[in-house]
Amino acid sequence: MIRTLTRVLFWMAAVMTVHAAEPGEGPRVVPGNVLTLAFPELGEMQDKLPAACEVSIPKTYDPAKPVPLLVWLGGGKGSHSVGGARGLVDFDRFVVVALPYPKGRLPRLAAEDGGAVIDAHWAFARPMLERVAQVVPNIDPQRRLVAGTSSGGHLIAYGLDRGWPGFADYFTAFIVHEGGAKPLTPRLPGAKGKRLLVVYGEESESLSWRTWFNWHVERSGAEAKIVGVPGAKHGLNEDGKKVIREWIETL
Repeated sequence: MIRTLTRVLFWMAAVMTVHAAEPGEGPRVVPGNVLTLAFPELGEMQDKLPAACEVSIPKTYDPAKPVPLLVWLGGGKGSHSVGGARGLVDFDRFVVVALPYPKGRLPRLAAEDGGAVIDAHWAFARPMLERVAQVVPNIDPQRRLVAGTSSGGHLIAYGLDRGWPGFADYFTAFIVHEGGAKPLTPRLPGAKGKRLLVVYGEESESLSWRTWFNWHVERSGAEAKIVGVPGAKHGLNEDGKKVIREWIETL
């Protein structure tokens, strides 16, 4: 009963947010607001909620000027909330989008079931990103970033490994925190020539995976920077966020 009520309330909020415009118009892009775009046709995301993604519009948004984009891919079963990306970029300057996972399926487990299964994660997320580009058509083509932690980092690695259309050729910089387990090929072909930041905790519980992934990144041909955060474990702490934020500021 509680879960059903939660889903109903979530859906009502999503519909109200997306349809705040006049009939026939798209969602209104208001500086400083967070939009929730609903995608019922895609099925469920985490916690059996209908698929949706949040889009944070910066306070300084000007439709006549290019605006940088950060797409956030959360840890664990994923999330449609942009809150996990706070501290990585200035929300007053960046459009920030959070993309969830189909039915909350962990990318690492999906990849273990084969290429077609992990490819379904991108088939789920890509229409959301395409809708964002329609709602915010002035995204800066030179500053389209994607960042992820844990599961999100795995998904980015798989996207580079698989060379997903609209992923490896869309984003201009890739940020992997504590991710990158068992790529499907050893050379990450989609990473070649890409700007890539890899951040990991030097006391991570999955340090053997991190060093394994780092070894492959170094040989991928990416313009890569690999940073170990002293004293950090698997979680994205403030020191890790600082490393990511400072790297982004150099782009």
